[in-house]
Amino acid sequence: MKHRRNIPTVFIASVLCLIFLTTPVYAYSDPNAVGLASQILTPLLIAATAGLTFLRKQAGAALGNLARRLRPRTNAKG
Repeated sequence: MKHRRNIPTVFIASVLCLIFLTTPVYAYSDPNAVGLASQILTPLLIAATAGLTFLRKQAGAALGNLARRLRPRTNAKG
């Protein structure tokens, strides 16, 4: 039960640290720069995801073939 009482205390201490230890920022990001970064990063992310999906299927097929070849053969003598 003692552990449960510490959770609110730790949460409150964390929030107070965030409030009192943060420094103000006197800058902003230009909306045009963020839009350009988004237009560049989105197709790269889509291409990377498609590439990983393709490689996942190829790697799975290669590992399946390797496992099938390494599997010990059994004789069909009944």
